[in-house]
Amino acid sequence: MVKKISVIKKYLTVDSNNHRNVTLCVLMVWFYAVFLFSLKPYVPCQTDKSGRLRLETVDDLFNIMQLKKRRRERKAPINKKPQPVPETLPAWVDENMFLTAASDNKMPLVEKYLTDGGNPNAADHFQRTALHKASFKGHVDVMKRLLEAGATIDKKDKLEATAVHWSCRGGSLPALQLLMDQGAKVTYRDKLNSTPLHVAVRTGHCECAEHLIHCGADVNAKDRDGDTAMHDAVRINRFKMIKLLMMYGASLTTKNSDGKTPLETLNSWQNGAKSLLCNFSQEKPDSVTRS
Repeated sequence: MVKKISVIKKYLTVDSNNHRNVTLCVLMVWFYAVFLFSLKPYVPCQTDKSGRLRLETVDDLFNIMQLKKRRRERKAPINKKPQPVPETLPAWVDENMFLTAASDNKMPLVEKYLTDGGNPNAADHFQRTALHKASFKGHVDVMKRLLEAGATIDKKDKLEATAVHWSCRGGSLPALQLLMDQGAKVTYRDKLNSTPLHVAVRTGHCECAEHLIHCGADVNAKDRDGDTAMHDAVRINRFKMIKLLMMYGASLTTKNSDGKTPLETLNSWQNGAKSLLCNFSQEKPDSVTRS
């Protein structure tokens, strides 16, 4: 190997003016060094009496390359991900902290409150429990812990909405599935006599609506005004929901308390908007003339 290096040195000295030969020779040295780089372990670099690195063999070249690589790695900035700071639990978790923790998915606080004997059915001034809040946000793990601790699944808030209504309002299919698996019913009614299907249709959550139908929800159930889910879907132009309800046999001829079918409800809303716009356009020139 030493003989090869000496031959290359001699070649470089003789033909130093020939740039083409010099380039070719350097490339040969480079490729040979890369080859040895993959075969040989790192060996500390040898220095001469003056402290300079020796470059007599290919091993010396390999060692210099390794040394430069290690220096680059030391200089390169290390992007370390900040470690999450463990949250220190308070000595006591009150009901307000518990309800906020359930809404924010802070399991340690929820766990501490329940472990200390807290009431899983604690509610705020709207009578919304932790299960209502967790169902709305879709925090399934918190919901499971609350149900294990004895949270009432059919408890109602001030508007008589249950956790099922809140899960449909928030559009969380996993939360809805958990509640249904734990024995919740699709026939719950709120203060407006709305079913969870009504809520899912009004908020536009098709997956929740379809799951409720699969669980036996009545697609033609009426609320306090006699409106079915189809009335709501047509009124607020939920096209996907209209298709879904029609696919599962929703009636287009059922009349509400005003004696109107979903299509007649749509026409009345359109006529009302049309008359409003017409009256506005007629009044506008008069007001401009007066001014």
